[in-house]
Amino acid sequence: MTDPFAKSPGPRIKPIEVPGLERPFDLIERGDGTATLMVGRGEGNDVALDPDRFPSVSGEHARFEFVDGELRVVDLDSRNGVLVNGEPVDGSAIVVAGDQVRLGSIGPRFLVVGGRGLSDTVFVRAPDVVGERVETMVEQGSRRTVLRVAALLSLLVVTSAGALWWVDEERDERARSLEGQLELAAAEIAALEERSLRSEEQADSERTAREDRIRALEASLEERTSRLRDSIVERGDEEARLLARIEELELGGASRTAMESVQLELSQTRAVLEATRGELDTAKRRVELLDPVNLAQARLSGVRQVRRSIVLIENRTRIREVETGAFMHVEGIDPASSPNFDGRGNELSLESTGSGFCIDADGWILTNAHVIEEPRSAALFTLSSAPGLEAVHELRVVFSGTPTRYPARVEAVATGGVDLALIKIEPFPEMPWLRGFDAKSPSPEPGSDIFLFGFPLGHLAVQEGETVIASTFRGILSRNVGGQMQVDAGVHPGNSGGPITDARGRVIGVVESVQAGPDRSAVYTIGYGIPIVEARRLWPRAAPESEED
Repeated sequence: MTDPFAKSPGPRIKPIEVPGLERPFDLIERGDGTATLMVGRGEGNDVALDPDRFPSVSGEHARFEFVDGELRVVDLDSRNGVLVNGEPVDGSAIVVAGDQVRLGSIGPRFLVVGGRGLSDTVFVRAPDVVGERVETMVEQGSRRTVLRVAALLSLLVVTSAGALWWVDEERDERARSLEGQLELAAAEIAALEERSLRSEEQADSERTAREDRIRALEASLEERTSRLRDSIVERGDEEARLLARIEELELGGASRTAMESVQLELSQTRAVLEATRGELDTAKRRVELLDPVNLAQARLSGVRQVRRSIVLIENRTRIREVETGAFMHVEGIDPASSPNFDGRGNELSLESTGSGFCIDADGWILTNAHVIEEPRSAALFTLSSAPGLEAVHELRVVFSGTPTRYPARVEAVATGGVDLALIKIEPFPEMPWLRGFDAKSPSPEPGSDIFLFGFPLGHLAVQEGETVIASTFRGILSRNVGGQMQVDAGVHPGNSGGPITDARGRVIGVVESVQAGPDRSAVYTIGYGIPIVEARRLWPRAAPESEED
């Protein structure tokens, strides 16, 4: 496989959710042997951004340069700076395929991709993972860049004022017009989503019915094969008995009539035996037709059903002004930037993501306990302690294949050092959930095929706009050790809380952590899961005594 992060000729710059810009841009060859691409609000730029949509972008904001096989992004003394993977650029920085470049803290984003075809997968480079507890990095699906502590502390000086900002009538009218357009678009999207969910539900029902028919046919054929084998043994014994009887009659000088009667019975027994052998051959051929292709397809329909139940869990803490209920924002990343509570700039928050899966029609979701813990930092704690301010912790979930966020609340956290938790959302029509979930499913034998589901790297991975798409990783169950399942499959930050299933789609565990190497770096091909039987501490909720299991 080609290294997706290797340097390649002809890098391209791909807009990420930038209105009006859809396809990647090639760098433009210059006469001096270099290739560059200028980005900004001015019309003279190679990529000219709409000034009304992007007022925070400078006239000539940044330039991409490809020289001597090396791609750089250069900050052209812009007003709000250039960020690479969330980190401010000091003058210029080398970028490679997978890096995200942002014009200012709230401006448009661009993804650096190689010169391969557009049909190829676009990989996003993850940050280096080094630390004292690599295991906990699995929960860090994505963290927004937190403003410098000095900047946060300086905000305390002006937060109590709660300054009000007013906009002119023209801007207000434009906002109302945009709101109307968004409402109309939302209604159209909701209608399309409803039709899509119904279609998918119908397809799932058909797949489930087909799987049931194939399994029933398989069981029937296996039972029929077993009966035919037993019958062949019985007929063989009967044939041997009749041959012995004929020999006995011949030695005893029996009459011709008695001999003919036994020989006729022997002939009939042999005919039945041959017919039975023919039926057995037919049954064997039918079983072979079911295995492995048709039966494997039917079994994988269970895996597809699991994928629909996967949710991305967004976990964040924000600072709110108690009196007005408004959340704190900051314009830019400069420590001297002033805070505001009218929505200007970047919202101040600490955020992480993880995975989970819906196990009941009432909106119950199983995940890791560490995924739903409140994100904390010393700076946010200091802010929330200021008079008139408070920290607000929120959980939201979004189902794979959809853009809609639903508020969630924590209902239960497992005891005894088991990293599991139950959260709940209000159920809604056509809500996907994992039918037939059983917290008693045993782990398969080591070496068995398994599947992992979740959102590796959270929001850092490329998604379809606001729609999130769960990833599926195939691997094997390596071993069961110390009350944990070792899985040899792709495990990345953001996978935490996702289910592990067998080849039939039965949940056998929950992703928890990733292996650490000798240098404390993460080994993403070796992960660990919690056996699903541990979920009996939390589920079903109707059995309180299960907490003591």
